[in-house]
Amino acid sequence: RNLISRETFNFNFENLCYAKGRKNTFLCYEVTRKDCDSPVSLCHGVFKNKGSIHAEICFLYWFHDKVLKVLTPREEFKVTWYMSWSPCFECAEQVVRFLATHHNLNLTIFSSRLYNVSDPDTQQKLCRLVQEGAQVAVMDLSEFKKCWEKFVDNDGQQFRPWKRLRTNFRYQNSKLQEIL
Repeated sequence: RNLISRETFNFNFENLCYAKGRKNTFLCYEVTRKDCDSPVSLCHGVFKNKGSIHAEICFLYWFHDKVLKVLTPREEFKVTWYMSWSPCFECAEQVVRFLATHHNLNLTIFSSRLYNVSDPDTQQKLCRLVQEGAQVAVMDLSEFKKCWEKFVDNDGQQFRPWKRLRTNFRYQNSKLQEIL
């Protein structure tokens, strides 16, 4: 299994309003397929930036080459991302294009923090993601717990919320709602 350490999770996913020194984006994903109206988990794992290639683009290349090639185009997929940062302008644009050509894909993006949301281009691309059918939200306590349980090498320890998690969630969520 592709897991991240507790330290990596706590440092990179802490939903700070100002997160200096956190330059990597981690993308934890789960892919499910509809099977007789109930979801069947196909795979899950973690991507992070590889040099100048952002985690979202790494996922799209992998998904296109490894998942889409072995399944029929009529099958419906649900993809859930838990991200340390929301997509940047360029990545959001590529995800929009990907969704426009893959109508059998339902994408939900949960972000711990919003990336560069004072930039009008980034705001516009987040709106375009929603227009193209993606669900975009800020991670709350339940998403952090899900992420911790499924993607973190946690040695059986329960998720311990950091100080100001709920306050920071409300701040990030209000910013996202203003944009959308």
